[in-house]
Amino acid sequence: MPHPPLTAAEARVVAALVEKSIATPAYYPMTVNALAAAANQKTSRQPVMSLSEGEIGAALNRLEELKLVARDSFSARAQKWRHQFLHQMLLKPQTQAILVTLMLRGPQTLAELRANAEGLGGPQDTDGLNAALQDLSDRAQPLVAPLARAPGQSASRWTHTLSGAPSEDEIHIPAPTPADATTDSVGERVTLASLTARVEALEARLAGLEAALGGG
Repeated sequence: MPHPPLTAAEARVVAALVEKSIATPAYYPMTVNALAAAANQKTSRQPVMSLSEGEIGAALNRLEELKLVARDSFSARAQKWRHQFLHQMLLKPQTQAILVTLMLRGPQTLAELRANAEGLGGPQDTDGLNAALQDLSDRAQPLVAPLARAPGQSASRWTHTLSGAPSEDEIHIPAPTPADATTDSVGERVTLASLTARVEALEARLAGLEAALGGG
């Protein structure tokens, strides 16, 4: 089901809820005050934010309208909140880990994603990581997209698209040919980028297999 773009605050709030439900389940569900602390952490966050409790509350109200969060009916005193991210976004635990990591930490390389998503139940090997990214990008409305390699970087990065697709200049795509020069849709370009990333991953696997066989 198509989802409307989330603001940066909304993306941070729901991602923080998911993270804490996995990393610190004893303190979940969460109050607005606890969510503010989680969303505004100085570590494991990119960018670092400074959301007020009012902004957190406003984000929760809209996320509730989108059915991505819900009020906890068992809260004794202060109202607490739960996420419904996994089911509403049609995710698996591993793909949820990848998406939430991108939402919390910003664009990352494959190596960074694998390391940072591990604590949230992310894939433990390259094949699993590639499969999760393929799942997230091969949708009518892609949830992730590969970015063009930044100057001085040796690897491409991935970003989430819940707050809008990257600009065409940011997306990692092959050089256009006359046949596809008129492909102006961001969604179509993301699909092309996903195919390119998949080919690169397959080439890397093939090279590894050839090296292993040669070593035998």
